[in-house]
Amino acid sequence: MEDEKWARAAGAIEAAMGKAVAQGRRRRAKVERDKAKARAGAADYEPGIVTFIDVLGFRAMLIDRSAGEIHDIILSLREFTTPDVKQFRRMKEVRLSSRAFAESVSDAVVRVRVFNTQYSDGAFFQELLDLLHIQIQCINHGVLVRAGLAIGSVHVGLNGSGPVFGPAMVRAFDIESGEAIYPRIVVDEAAYEQFLSDARLHNENHDLEEETEYVNRLLRIGEDGTRFIDYLGASEDEYDAFEDYIAFLDRHAALIRLNLAEVRKPTIRRKYLWLASYHNDIVSQIRLRFEAGELSAVNFLALVGREAADVLGELIVHF
Repeated sequence: MEDEKWARAAGAIEAAMGKAVAQGRRRRAKVERDKAKARAGAADYEPGIVTFIDVLGFRAMLIDRSAGEIHDIILSLREFTTPDVKQFRRMKEVRLSSRAFAESVSDAVVRVRVFNTQYSDGAFFQELLDLLHIQIQCINHGVLVRAGLAIGSVHVGLNGSGPVFGPAMVRAFDIESGEAIYPRIVVDEAAYEQFLSDARLHNENHDLEEETEYVNRLLRIGEDGTRFIDYLGASEDEYDAFEDYIAFLDRHAALIRLNLAEVRKPTIRRKYLWLASYHNDIVSQIRLRFEAGELSAVNFLALVGREAADVLGELIVHF
C-alpha cells in the first residue's frame, strides 16, 4: 500500500516537473519569437521626421579654437539634441506615440522622430518645438546651427540603436548642405505638404485647422521662399517673462556682432549678415507692437528700469 502511495506521488511529481519544463520551453520559445519579430521590425524602414543638424562655421572653429573649446561645443550640441530614450523590447511598445532619437558624429547630429504609432500626438509640431528649444539652448551657449528637415523612409532601429540611414536622411542632409545656407532650420516643402495631408502627423484631438495654426506659429517664410523655424519670433512664448525674452535677443545680438567683427571671408560673412537682418526684423516688429499699444511701455519701464525704445534701439545690429 505504501509502495503504491509513493509511486503515485512520484508520478505526480514527475508529471508536474514535465509540465513545468514544457511551460518553460514555451516561454523561451515565445521570447525568441518576440526577439525575432523585434529584430525584423527594427530592420525595416519606417516613416520618420528627419533633421540633419550641423554647427555653423565648424571648420573655422578647428583653426581658431582650442580642442577643449570644440569638445565642449560638440558635447553641448549632443546634450541639447539627444532626447531621453526609454528602452523597450518590442516594437509595439516603443511605437505607442511619436518618439525622437538622435545619432551624432563630430559636429553633426541626425534626429529622427518616428510617427507611425498607435497614438497620434502631433509629431510634426512636437519635433518643430523640440528643434526650437534646441536652437534657443545653442544660442545661449554661443553656438549657431544650420539644419534641414525632411519626412520620409528612414531606418532608426528599435530603440534608436541605429544605424540611421534612408532616403529621408539623404534629403535632410541635402537641405542642410545645399539649401539652408544660413543659420536656420529649413523645412522641406514636401514635408510641410505631407504634414497637411497625413493624419499621423497631427494630434488626434485637434482638427487640421487647429493643428496647422500651432505649426505655423513656429514657422516663417524667408524672402527666398524658404520655410524655416522662426526661432527668434516663436521663442517669445517659451519665456515666462518678457524681459527674459529681451535678454535672449540681447545675447543673440552679441553673438552676431562678435562673428561679424571676426569673419572676413565674404561667403561666411553673408550668413551673419542674413542673421543680422532676420534679428533686426524681429526687433522692429516688437517696436511696432509697443507703438500700437499691444505692449505696454509703462510696464516695461517698471520691470526693466529703462525705456523700451532705448533697449530696443540697442538690440539693433548695425552692419
